[in-house]
Amino acid sequence: MTDKIAIIGDIDTVVGFRLAGILKSDIPTDPASTRRALLDFSRDSDVSIIIITEPLAEDIRENIEEISQRPYPVIVEIPEKSGRLAKKESPLRRLVKRAIGVELEGF
Repeated sequence: MTDKIAIIGDIDTVVGFRLAGILKSDIPTDPASTRRALLDFSRDSDVSIIIITEPLAEDIRENIEEISQRPYPVIVEIPEKSGRLAKKESPLRRLVKRAIGVELEGF
C-alpha cells in the first residue's frame, strides 16, 4: 500500500486537487458512476485515501459505510465549493494553498 490519494468530485474540486498533484480522479455523472469510481479506487492497492465530495457521498452512503469498516482506504468527505462549509474558509482552498503554496482566485 502506498500513500496515493484519489479524488471523486465535481469538476471544480477535481481540477483543484489535480493542480495540487493528485492525479487519480473521477468526475462521476450519476450515482452508478460514483459507486463504480469508489469501488475501483477502494480496490486499488496504491490508494490509501479517497476524498469524495459530500453530495456524491450521500448518493452512495451504504457503499462508503461498508468500505469504511476496513482500515484502508480511508474515505474523507469534503464539501463542494457551494457545499455546507462554503460560508467559512473552504478546506479545499486551504489544502490547495498548502500543497502548491499559492492561493487560487475564484476557487
